[in-house]
Amino acid sequence: MAGNHGNHGNHGNHGNHGNHGNTGASGASGSLFFPDRLDLPFAAAVHAGERIAKARLDPSLTFARSWAATWAAQRILVDFTGTDAWQATLKVGAGALTIPHWRDLWGKDGIPDGDDAEIDALLRAAEDERADAAGEILSQDAEFITDFTALLAAGPAQGATLRLAWAASHVGSLAVMHFKHVFERARPSQLCPALRPLIAVPGHAAYPSGHATQAFLIAAALEAALANTPYAPAAPVLNAMAERIARNREIAGVHYPSDTAAGRLLAGQLLPVLERVPSFADTVKAAKAEWAAPAAPAGA
Repeated sequence: MAGNHGNHGNHGNHGNHGNHGNTGASGASGSLFFPDRLDLPFAAAVHAGERIAKARLDPSLTFARSWAATWAAQRILVDFTGTDAWQATLKVGAGALTIPHWRDLWGKDGIPDGDDAEIDALLRAAEDERADAAGEILSQDAEFITDFTALLAAGPAQGATLRLAWAASHVGSLAVMHFKHVFERARPSQLCPALRPLIAVPGHAAYPSGHATQAFLIAAALEAALANTPYAPAAPVLNAMAERIARNREIAGVHYPSDTAAGRLLAGQLLPVLERVPSFADTVKAAKAEWAAPAAPAGA
């Protein structure tokens, strides 16, 4: 999943603060450093005969735009946890989110038929593809939202787009951790040490893949934001990135192909639930405005 720092679940996705920089003020401690002069602290400076420290802003002003995207997106996560679909999932009730057992995926859509067959496929990937994929594996282990935003050249003007991506990441992480506890599948390298992943093997269960769930959900959320805008043709590129991120976890030796397939299925179920969450829908709308065609100049 996005980040495997220790066994802290998916919080490694918070690790790369480059994403926060795209929102202007980072809202994250430690991401920036501004040295001050010892002999003349900035707070003591004088401008036009008065100390600048006298300048004050109205305390009733709001500074919502200063929130880092990852923290602002937590509101959508909280709203998601209150949905009927999520509550039903926790109670295993009607309308619950669900994924099949990995054995039910064997032999379908190109997935090898059996634990040994899946591991054999991973061993071949380690031999044939890992050297070439190593750079992406290492980078995406820490975070991969940047992989999506870079495709769109998203910058400070696309704050809502970043919040949308982070919201998808948070929701995907929550759902994945629930199902990992349900299925408790051993990691491939725990069954076949010869896989020897080049990254730390997460201590939590393998099924479903967190990276896959998050990546496919991020791609779907961004696709919703780009729909009916000049950037809509980028949707296949976003989905290709999700596929690549998920596949890299297989090449790394930390996920089975069936983990990836389950992540794709779960992401597909999560999006319709999210689309009914007002805070998510509002964020999609705001992100869509960031990618809309610019208005024609007056008098044009």
